[in-house]
Amino acid sequence: MDAYPKASVNFLCVVLTLGILKADTPNVATQVAAMPEGAKIELRLKTKETLRGARGPVSDAGFTLVSTHATDRQIAFDDVLSVKLYKSHTTRNVLIIVAIGVVVTVGIIAAVALRCAPLGCNTKL
Repeated sequence: MDAYPKASVNFLCVVLTLGILKADTPNVATQVAAMPEGAKIELRLKTKETLRGARGPVSDAGFTLVSTHATDRQIAFDDVLSVKLYKSHTTRNVLIIVAIGVVVTVGIIAAVALRCAPLGCNTKL
């Protein structure tokens, strides 16, 4: 007899927890409306397709995804699984490559200076 009430209490706790968690997560329409127009976004559709572009005008049923590579596309809120701001890492990657180049150049100059500096590179002992 004790197992039945305990199981039902556990089930009720799980249902309430899931309900609270679901209530806290904003829906897609709210997320898209909160993003500024022209912001770069990444969409995951329910068809497992990933789209990137800029957020265009928003209507009651959906919004426009503005793409530089393709034509603008009307997206229904019901078709979207998730939406997030898209951040490009191009600047970061370029800075990393430049920093590596500077470190290598300074290392080569230091190696040559340490080897040749005391007596000169062409002196024989």
